[in-house]
Amino acid sequence: MLYKGLQLDRFQEEAIAAINQGASVIVTAPTGAGKTVIAEYAVEKCLEENRRVIYTAPIKALSNQKYRDFFTEYGDKIGIVTGDVVLNPHAQVLLMTTEIFRNTIFDDIERLQDVSYVIFDEIHYINDIERGTVWEESLIFAPQHIKFVCLSATIPNINPFADWMQSVRDVEIKVVEELKRPVPLEHHLYFKDYGVGTTKHIRALRNRAQQDARKRRYDQRKNRRVKALPSDFVETRLIPHLQLEKRLPCLYFCFSRKGCEGNASALAFGAQLQLLTETQRTEILKQFDELCVLFDIVEEKHIAKFRKLLSRGIAYHHAGMLPTLKEVVERLFTSGLIQLLFTTETFAVGINMPACTVVFDSLEKYDGIGFRYLKAREYHQMAGRAGRRGIDTIGYVYSQIIPAYADEREIKSVVTDKVEAIESQFNLSYSSILNLYNKYGDDIYDVYTMSLSNHQNRTRVANLNNQIEVKTENLRTLPKPECIHDGIDATQQIQKHYRDERNREKRIQSLHVEIAQVKSRTRKKKQQRERVKRLNAIQKKIIVVQREAEQSLCEGCQHLQTCTNRSKTIRRVETQLQKLKKRSTFIENDPRQQISARLKVLEELGYTAGQTLLPRGSTAAHIYGYEIQLTQLLFKGVFERLTEDEINCLMVAIISEPRKDGYFKRLEDENLLEIFYGVSSEISDIQNLELKHGVTEITPMLELRLCTAMLAWSQGCEFENLEKYARLDAGDFVRNFRLVIDQLRQIRRAMVGHTALVDKLNRCIDKINRDVVDAERQLRIGQENLAETESGNGDEIEDPTSPQNPSDAEAEDAVPIAP
Repeated sequence: MLYKGLQLDRFQEEAIAAINQGASVIVTAPTGAGKTVIAEYAVEKCLEENRRVIYTAPIKALSNQKYRDFFTEYGDKIGIVTGDVVLNPHAQVLLMTTEIFRNTIFDDIERLQDVSYVIFDEIHYINDIERGTVWEESLIFAPQHIKFVCLSATIPNINPFADWMQSVRDVEIKVVEELKRPVPLEHHLYFKDYGVGTTKHIRALRNRAQQDARKRRYDQRKNRRVKALPSDFVETRLIPHLQLEKRLPCLYFCFSRKGCEGNASALAFGAQLQLLTETQRTEILKQFDELCVLFDIVEEKHIAKFRKLLSRGIAYHHAGMLPTLKEVVERLFTSGLIQLLFTTETFAVGINMPACTVVFDSLEKYDGIGFRYLKAREYHQMAGRAGRRGIDTIGYVYSQIIPAYADEREIKSVVTDKVEAIESQFNLSYSSILNLYNKYGDDIYDVYTMSLSNHQNRTRVANLNNQIEVKTENLRTLPKPECIHDGIDATQQIQKHYRDERNREKRIQSLHVEIAQVKSRTRKKKQQRERVKRLNAIQKKIIVVQREAEQSLCEGCQHLQTCTNRSKTIRRVETQLQKLKKRSTFIENDPRQQISARLKVLEELGYTAGQTLLPRGSTAAHIYGYEIQLTQLLFKGVFERLTEDEINCLMVAIISEPRKDGYFKRLEDENLLEIFYGVSSEISDIQNLELKHGVTEITPMLELRLCTAMLAWSQGCEFENLEKYARLDAGDFVRNFRLVIDQLRQIRRAMVGHTALVDKLNRCIDKINRDVVDAERQLRIGQENLAETESGNGDEIEDPTSPQNPSDAEAEDAVPIAP
């Protein structure tokens, strides 16, 4: 089958056939295999049939990229709604984050009545511990007429997943699986300071590295022989090796921002590495300068240094950069001029920017608690960016390890082809519970039975019950202790024997302590008689305790060891059995208990009563994220009493996450501090209720570190001056300020009808949403630039069925906004 001039692969044809039959389809295929073609076909088919389609993505960057791609081809038939941007929200094809789609289901499900297909890109995000529940809720509660196209590179348990999905969806679901990559990968290890090898070289290189370390420390003899490296091991430095073997461009994954910038600078300025020809150098600088002018970042900090990096074909990309600069890097990388891009792992999610080679700076990462090895899924998600279809015949993957500390078992488990199964992360938030309680009342507990979590837990419980049966039967057949004395329960007797023995040991130990104390207190010569008397009395007590052992029926019995061994075996199996039963009970009951616990908190706070939502509950149901704190403050009139700047300051304290490092200027406004003290007291009351009822995820406290920066920004501070108030990366300022805007928009939507407060919230948003923080401005600039440079676009495509675009305020509220 030909589509857009391309000969489709078997799996693409199967998926398209399922769409033509009106079915839902789950597609799993390696990164770079061409899953996007299937999504594009679904979009085009809906456009031809004048039906609506929603394309959801896990991250805003991917939503923005897809919007640009589709807008270039279909013009005004495309719209986008994320927490940052609302453009043409009534369009026939709507790009959005998965949170927005889920929120639309709960807030205004009627808006989805004319939607034919929903495309879930990167569906394996259902495994994400923080956000996975959003995908699950979306699949369960979306209107049953909606069909889904689910795309993923990594679902090893695709058939059980499809079975669950079919259990909650009426439309037939077809599974399409492709295991073969169009561009095969070669996996290598780079042993730092030694060279390139594979997993079979780990042991030899670890021994060599440890030997070299010992020699450097202790061995001053110059002529000591060192064992030779394996003959098939390539002694080299990594980047020169890639350059020599013509394996550039390269995506180099680092798991820290400092690592990205430090590696780039070290190679460009320290090693003076040059990866571009003079012609390429001229072209990349020309494009960079034009893009900097376009996005108005010519005067931004570090731009000159970044330009020098690019002149050598090297760059970096991470979340701490200005979003506009990140977009510039993405465009330059797409052009093929950047030869070596140091980036964090978010670059691996969905963004269609493959390279010839992928390098891992390490196979270990810090996860917020400690360092751990990557999961196989994480490794393959990033490694899948290697190999450009139609350009490369092989994609290359190199993982850097420190040979002296290499853990062979862990490394092999990471780079193996066996990827971990996806697991449900179903965990209803307060707002989700309120929406479901409003619809189902006390039947909300039955909703849990529809979840993937329950589907997987049934399998887990069945497996545990099988183990319990085996252990129970094993316990029944185990030989039991047999007492030679008539009428004695041998099991109880042996347990009593050892229990009494332990007690005797404790008593004797205590008496020995008493002896030491007597000796210490009666050292003087005139106390000698008293000393002897008291020691004799204690010694008599010890003898009495020791003689008690002789009264035990087990003491001196020739069968004692046999009975002891049998008793220990029985106790061990009983302990294992108890753990299995406890685990089974926990798996069955804990999710329901958490729903019940949250409902009790909501009831005590005055959000629900008699299976209905009270005014507080109705408000919180329309706010996604921080809903309880915000609703409590709204109903106490806090927002009416505060100025716009103070509201913005409070909001950033609510959404900010705690940080242990970095400089933050302390908030000195006594009035604000007094307000925050009252808010903290309110949150403490919520936390106490949660602890009382056993809620596992406790409502977070305020974090004041960004308050002075937000106050300055809200009052008109220039972006480059924010560093006086907090030592934070530019991208982090932007991200936090945009999160505040998202949350303010949600409050505004929940407060429709409260005109004065809505007007105040609009002013709050306007004070923050300016300059580089304005995501919609950035997307429009990029969109217009693409439209100008794209040849053959002609006139803009107009959709006669779409309503006219509403005003900005109306557009923002037309579809729910979420963080």
